[in-house]
Amino acid sequence: MRIIKHISFLLVGMAVILILAFWGFKQNFPGKSIADAVRFRLTTQTGIPFQIQDIELGWSKISTPEIVLRTPKWLAGIPDIRLLILENVEVPFFSIITSGKAKVHGQVHEGSFRISTELLTQKILDLSIDSVQIERVPLFSLVPYTFISGLLSLSAHIENINALQQQKAKFPEGTIKGNLKNARIRISGGTALLDIQLPELVLSEIQFEVQLGRSIHIKKIYLQGSLEGIIEGTIQLNEKHPQMSLIDLNIQVTPSPALKKGISSFSTMLSTFQCGETIKINLKGALNRFNFPTRMKC
Repeated sequence: MRIIKHISFLLVGMAVILILAFWGFKQNFPGKSIADAVRFRLTTQTGIPFQIQDIELGWSKISTPEIVLRTPKWLAGIPDIRLLILENVEVPFFSIITSGKAKVHGQVHEGSFRISTELLTQKILDLSIDSVQIERVPLFSLVPYTFISGLLSLSAHIENINALQQQKAKFPEGTIKGNLKNARIRISGGTALLDIQLPELVLSEIQFEVQLGRSIHIKKIYLQGSLEGIIEGTIQLNEKHPQMSLIDLNIQVTPSPALKKGISSFSTMLSTFQCGETIKINLKGALNRFNFPTRMKC
C-alpha cells in the first residue's frame, strides 16, 4: 500500500513538473520568430508573399489570428493587395499524434477552410472550403470588368505538394470540384467584349470540376438559373506572363425567357451562334485578348 502511495505521489509530482515546464515554455514561446520562419518558407516555396501574425502556443494546438496572401510578383500589372485573408488559423496536436497528419482549419471571408497533409511524405494535400462569400475575397476583384457574388464551396486534392516545395514542379497537379450557389454575375463590357453591356446573370448554382496541371482541363461547369448549360475546355498556362495564358472553351447555354428578353438587342448577333434555342460558342485566345468567337457545330 505504501509503495502504491509513493508511486502515486511520484506520478503526480512528475505531472506537475511537466505542466509547470510547459507553462514556462508557453509563456516564453518564440511566436514571432516562428511566424517569420514559416512566412519566409512559404513565400520562397510558392512565390506568393505571405504575412503571418505571431504564432501562439496553446495546451492542445498552435494558432495565429491571421494569415494573409498578397499579390505575387509574377502577376505583372496587378497592384499589391491582400488577395486572401485567413483568420483564426489553428493546428491541433491530436491529429498529428494519432494519424501523423497536420490538419489546419480556420475562417476565410465569412466561410471556413480545412487543410490536411501527411507530415512524413508530404506528397498529397487536401483542401476544402465551405460557404465563402466570394464578393468579400479581394482576389475576385481582379477579374476585369466583372463583379461576382455568391457562396463558394469546394474541395481540392493536390498530388505533387512535395515537388512544389522542392521547386521541382511549377504547377500544382490534382483536381478541384465544388459549387457556387446563389451567384450573381455582372459584366460591364470592356475592350475584350467590344464594350458590350450585358444584363446581370442570376444563377441558383454553378457546379464545376477542374483537372490541374500545366494545362488546366475544365471537365465541366454546369450552369443553372438564367443560363442553363455547360462549359468545357482547356487553359494553357503561361508561366512568365499569366495574362497571356491561352484558353479554348466550348460553351453551350440556353438563356431563360427573362434573360432572353434582356439580351433581345443582341438577337441578330447571337443568331449566328444559335442552334435552336441553344447558343453554342467556341472561344479561343489569350486571357487578355480573345479572338472573335465562332459557332460550334449544331
